[in-house]
Amino acid sequence: MPMRLAALSSLLLRCLAVALAFAVSPVHAGEGRVALVIGNEAYENAPPLATPVRDAQDMARALRDLGFDVTVLTDANPDVFKAVLGAFAAKAAGADTALFYYSGHAFQQGGLNRLVPVSARLDDPAKLADETLALNEIATAIRPKDGQLLIFLDACRTNPLPDAPQDAGLAQYDAGSGSFVAFATAPGQVAWDKGADGANSPFTGALLRHVAEPGQSLSDLMILVRNDVSDQTGGKQIPWEQSSLRSQFRFAPAGQPATEATAPSFDAPSFDTVDADTVLLDDTALAEADPVRLAALSSETRSLATVAPVSPDAPRIAGSDVAPGGVALPENLPEGVQQELKRVGCYSGKVDGDWGNGSRRALGRYFDAVKSDSKETEPTAEVFVALTKAAEKTCKPQPVAAKPATKKSGTSAKKSAPDTTKSNGNTTKKQAPAQAAPAPAPEKKGPRCKFLVVAVVCS
Repeated sequence: MPMRLAALSSLLLRCLAVALAFAVSPVHAGEGRVALVIGNEAYENAPPLATPVRDAQDMARALRDLGFDVTVLTDANPDVFKAVLGAFAAKAAGADTALFYYSGHAFQQGGLNRLVPVSARLDDPAKLADETLALNEIATAIRPKDGQLLIFLDACRTNPLPDAPQDAGLAQYDAGSGSFVAFATAPGQVAWDKGADGANSPFTGALLRHVAEPGQSLSDLMILVRNDVSDQTGGKQIPWEQSSLRSQFRFAPAGQPATEATAPSFDAPSFDTVDADTVLLDDTALAEADPVRLAALSSETRSLATVAPVSPDAPRIAGSDVAPGGVALPENLPEGVQQELKRVGCYSGKVDGDWGNGSRRALGRYFDAVKSDSKETEPTAEVFVALTKAAEKTCKPQPVAAKPATKKSGTSAKKSAPDTTKSNGNTTKKQAPAQAAPAPAPEKKGPRCKFLVVAVVCS
C-alpha cells in the first residue's frame, strides 16, 4: 500500500506540472516578460526563516505591476519545486526577459550553489543533489532562447546543513552571456533575514523601494539597493551582482508613471498570521479560504494557475480567481483544505485556517471515505489537489444520536392528566389529583406514548 501511495503522489505531481504548463497562455518570442518567484521559510529540518513568504508575495505583486507574467511558489517540497520549474521553463523559452527570484535557504557545495526546498532532510551528503536544486541547472532550464535572464537570490542566510563543512554564504556565479545575477550579499558572506521594518529582508525591501523608478537602469537600481542594505546593516551586508547583459534593462520605461512602493510601510504581521480580512495592497485581500502556495499572476489579471480539473459549481475560494477548467491553489493552504473538506462533507467546523485536531480528524474521515491508507495529517498541496477532484458528499453525514427523554417531576404528569378525564361527554370538569393515583395504568399509557412519539420524530 505505501508503494501505491507513492505512485499516486508521483502521478499527482506530474499532473500538477502538466496543468501548470498549459494553464497559463504561452509567451511567444519577443512578446513578454515572465518571472518565477519562490519563497521558502517553513523548513522542517533547517532553521525556519522569518520573511521569505512575504518577500515572495511582495516581489510578485511589484513585478506584476511592471508587466511581468508571474508564477509564485512558496514553501515548496522538492517534487513540487521541480515540477513548477519544468512548467515555467516552457514559458520562459520564448520570452524577451525571464526573471528568477528566490528567497530562502541555500548553500554552496563544491562550488555549486544549491537552493533548499522546505522538506529537504539534509542529513546525508550523498542525497543532497536529489533533495536540493542547483542554481546552474535552474539557469540553464529557464534561459530564454533569444532573451535576457535575470536572477535575484535573497538566499545567503546561515548554512542550513547540520555540522556540515560547507562554506558560509554562496559561491560566485556567472550565468553566461545575456544574463544578470544579483546576490543579497557578497560571495562567501551571510545575509540578514529581517530588515528594520520587520516585513521584508533588507535586500528584498530595498528592491521593492526602488524597482519601479521610471527610466532607471538595472545597474542604477543595484547601486540604490546596495546603499540601502549597507545603511540598514551597518555595512555588514553588501549586495553583489554579476552582469553579462548585452543591452540595458529597465524595469519601468522612462516616462512611465512611478507606481507606489510595494514594500509595506507599516508593521504588518507575516502572511501565516495575518487576519483574513486585512487588506495589504490596493484591493488584494488575504484569502478567506485557506500560505501555498502556488499562483500565476499576469499583467492583466490576478488569476492563479490552474492545477486540477474542478466541477463548475465548485465553491469559489475568496481571494483567488478560479480559472476555467481548474481550481486555484490558495495563498492560505490550511484554510483552502478546510474549505474543500467542508465541500465534500468531511468537515463541519469553521473555515478559518486554524489547523487543529478537528481539521485533522476531518482529513482522516476523508481518507477513510476514499479507502486510503494515507497517514497524512497536515494540509499539504498534494492533499488540496486530491480534494478538489473528490465528489461532493464523499463523506456520508455522521448520524446524530437522539437525546433520551428526561423524566420530569409530577408537574408534567399533572399537565397531561386532563387528557385522560375526557369521557362520557364531561369536558368541563378536571379530574382531581387524588383520583389519578388509583388508576395507574391509563396514566402511564398516555405519557409513554407521547414520549415515544417525540423520540421517533427527533431521530
